[in-house]
Amino acid sequence: MAEYDETVVSEHDGIQELDNQLPRWWVWLFVFSIIFAVLYFSWYHVLGLGRGQEKRYHDMVAQAEAAQAARQSEMMANLDLGTPSRLDEVLAEGKDIYLANCASCHHSTGRGLIGPNLTDAYWIHGPNFEDTMHVIAKGVLEKGMQAWENSLSLRQRHAVASYIYSIRGSEPPDPRAPEGELVENSDDPNYNL
Repeated sequence: MAEYDETVVSEHDGIQELDNQLPRWWVWLFVFSIIFAVLYFSWYHVLGLGRGQEKRYHDMVAQAEAAQAARQSEMMANLDLGTPSRLDEVLAEGKDIYLANCASCHHSTGRGLIGPNLTDAYWIHGPNFEDTMHVIAKGVLEKGMQAWENSLSLRQRHAVASYIYSIRGSEPPDPRAPEGELVENSDDPNYNL
């Protein structure tokens, strides 16, 4: 039989559980961590005074949106909406948007499918760049073309119109029959510039 020891609280299977005091530094660290947790929780979650992860995220999103708006306004300031752009990056963006949204009706080459041919000198709604911008923005609902002013930004509509202007006179194979009025030299990409 084991000898009785005051520090032994219990003994099971030969293992003695002792009643030792915890080190004071450990007790104070434990108390400090509880106080810190209560203060941290109150500061960030109850009172909402601290810049927590969610607030930092929303601040970063707001900064990114402000920077994007500044870039777009700078681009719009340099953008002449009355004339087509000749910049390669604008035409590339316009082509991408055209292929994604317009090619199903006007064909990828602009030769026309359901919609009219965009490469010839015949125009239903006018040959000028402003006319093209207006048709893209407002659409032609009676002919099945939707309005894009709510789906595409002004910059995107300008890029698409610039791309359409750049493919004038490209003479794609198997074009759709002419529709609208013949406007002399309007199939030239430099028409009305």
